[in-house]
Amino acid sequence: AAAAAAAAAEAELLKAQKEKEEEEALRKVQEEALATGEVAALDPAIDEEEQQRINIEEEERLRTQVLEQLAQDGVQYRSATEDVLEYAVYLGMILPDDVELLYIADEALQADDPEGWEQYETPNGEVYYVHEVTKQRSWQHPLDYQYQQMYLEKKAELQGRAPNHLASPTKKEAGGGSTAEPLLNDMLAGGMTSSTLTDEQLRKVLQTLLGTSHGDLRTLLTEPANCKLPVRCFVLRHKARMGGGRFDFFMSISKNDDMYCFSAKKHSVAKGCYYSISLDQDDQKRSKATEEKSFIGKVRSDRKSLEYTLYDDGVNPDEKKKEKGPLRRELLYVNFLNSLRNRNPGAMQVTAPSTDDKGNATMVRPQTDKEALAERSKRGDMNGLVMLKNREPKWNPVSNMYQLDFHGRATMASCKNIQLHAKDGDPASVNFLMGKVEENKFNVDFKGPFSCVQAFAFALIVFDNSSGAF
Repeated sequence: AAAAAAAAAEAELLKAQKEKEEEEALRKVQEEALATGEVAALDPAIDEEEQQRINIEEEERLRTQVLEQLAQDGVQYRSATEDVLEYAVYLGMILPDDVELLYIADEALQADDPEGWEQYETPNGEVYYVHEVTKQRSWQHPLDYQYQQMYLEKKAELQGRAPNHLASPTKKEAGGGSTAEPLLNDMLAGGMTSSTLTDEQLRKVLQTLLGTSHGDLRTLLTEPANCKLPVRCFVLRHKARMGGGRFDFFMSISKNDDMYCFSAKKHSVAKGCYYSISLDQDDQKRSKATEEKSFIGKVRSDRKSLEYTLYDDGVNPDEKKKEKGPLRRELLYVNFLNSLRNRNPGAMQVTAPSTDDKGNATMVRPQTDKEALAERSKRGDMNGLVMLKNREPKWNPVSNMYQLDFHGRATMASCKNIQLHAKDGDPASVNFLMGKVEENKFNVDFKGPFSCVQAFAFALIVFDNSSGAF
């Protein structure tokens, strides 16, 4: 036993001596490496700390460089320039490469908080947001996602040209609030609004906003948009004690200016109902001559209010012998598989003429029922057409309602809160959005293949199908 204990003690002594020799050898190697600047290969922890310090210094250098360049060029933002740069980096921008897009960060800092969202903190001090109606929880500010997507889309648009790393945004870009807002800055600075702009000025604004090049205002409003970002609009509902009331459609052409586009009124007929859409907001002052000139089209439903078709102002093929002019175009067909009033949100199929790369729509002028959008959609004849469907919400058993993220564009629960996307496409790539924000106000966002009148018509269809619901 004594011999075994002695052997164990000797082994421990030899082990300790060996570890001491290894430490001494390592110390000498580190001293030599320090003298030759090779510490990184020997001590990863030191390398990581050093790299972090270098990255921070480089970021500060680039930020100072951009600040000096902006000051030299006289660019001023509504928010403090330092705050704009900090938030731009948070959105994912790279300085100075993305200096042309800094106006997006400035716009985000100036944007009003969306209604219905409240800020909370966890016991650990982490901030999160909850929508008071839908109970949706977000760890990001509700507007962060919207402006991150705007940055990514604008970045993609600029990739087709050589990057101008030190070029500053112009003063117009620095104040941008929407796609058309830079063009409006100079006009609105003088107190002008959409109602006081000349037709030529308004035409340029709409061309920029919609991404099209049509020459007259009527065509700009009735032909499909060809823009990357959704066009923001809203519908005002005017309820009436008797009859269908009136609906007005406005387009937001800047942060503080909205342009009136259309009005619609409901008419009951034997086979169902229809909505007449007009450029004239004042029904009382409308003469027969101005009514014909301002008439844009109509939305007609079947008796069950499950199938709807949007027509333009052309001639009904059944009346071709009595009236002169081109046959009417069919612009939209909607088939509800079940009503929006049901507990399960209404499943629907939306068929519209497809568009080419320039935004030109396929002409659909049926002479017979067989050529109509309704019949073609039912038999699967989709040549020159595109089918969309509603983005499906998720049932939340806690709040006892269906929920879908509208990124602040819907702040009140309603069966009219709807998003559409291509049937075979990415559900996150939304072509149409409708969200309730006040008792009689609903946001409407759209992009191709929808036009202004198609977006308004679909909103009217949603109102009619959901009558008696929310």
